[in-house]
Amino acid sequence: MNNINVSVSITSHEQWFASYVAKERVKEEGDASPIDLKREHTMSVLDNARRIVENEGFCASLSRACLLAALYHDVGRFEQYLRFHTFRDKESCNHGQLGVRILKKEGRLAEESPLVRKLVQTGVGLHNRFTLPAHIPADAALVTNVVRDADKLDILRVMHEHLNGSSVYNPTVILQQPDDATIAGEGILAAVRERRVAAYTDLRCVNDLRLLLATWFYDLHFTSSHRMFLKNGHALALLRGLPDGTPQAPLRDVLIQELTLADDL
Repeated sequence: MNNINVSVSITSHEQWFASYVAKERVKEEGDASPIDLKREHTMSVLDNARRIVENEGFCASLSRACLLAALYHDVGRFEQYLRFHTFRDKESCNHGQLGVRILKKEGRLAEESPLVRKLVQTGVGLHNRFTLPAHIPADAALVTNVVRDADKLDILRVMHEHLNGSSVYNPTVILQQPDDATIAGEGILAAVRERRVAAYTDLRCVNDLRLLLATWFYDLHFTSSHRMFLKNGHALALLRGLPDGTPQAPLRDVLIQELTLADDL
C-alpha cells in the first residue's frame, strides 16, 4: 500500500447502478420510498468511502476496490425489498450474499482485474457481518472495513433524519422496532456498559436503536472515520433524543459524555 492520494473514476459503474435501481423500482407496486432511500444511501456511502480513501492514502487498486464495494454494498437490498418488503436479513435473506450473486449474474466486475474483483466481492459479501472472519486477508479486511465504516456513517444520518421527524416515518427504516419507552434490550445495555458495539439481534425498541447506533464509535477502523463520526453530530443528536426516565437514559448519558470528550481531543 502506497501512502498517496488518488482520484479514481467509477463513472460507468455508477451509471449502471442508477439504471439497475430504476429498473427494480418500477417493479414495486406499493410503497417505493424504501427503494429510493437505499439508492440515496448508497450514493452517500460512496461519498463517505471516497473521503476515507483520500484521507487514508490508499494505493490505486485498493482505492478502486473500496469505491466499487461501497457502490455495490447494498445492491442486494432492492431485490430483498421487492421479495420480502423488509430490510431485516434474519426475516428475509442475507443481502450481502445476495448482492454478490447479483454482481456475478450481471457480470458487473468482468472488466476489473482479478484482484479488484475478488476484493469487491468480499467487501459486498461481508460488509453486513457483525464481525469479520478471523483469518481474512489484510487487503480484503481493509476494503470491507472501509465499506463498513462508510455504511455506518450514513446509517447514522438516515436514522437521525428519520427519528427527528425531518423525513416521512416508515417502520421499515427503523427495522420495525416498537417506540415503547418502558422496555429495553439487556444485551444493548450490557454492550454500552462494556464499551463495545451492540448487536441488532439484541434490539427490543427504538430507544435501544439510538444506543446501538452510538456504540458504532467502538467499531470504526480509520482515523478519518472517527473524525467524521464525531463531526457530523448524528450520534449525539440521536442520543439526546432519547427521553429521560427510560431504562436507557443512564447509559445515554455515559455515551454522550464519552463522545463529547472524544470530540474535544
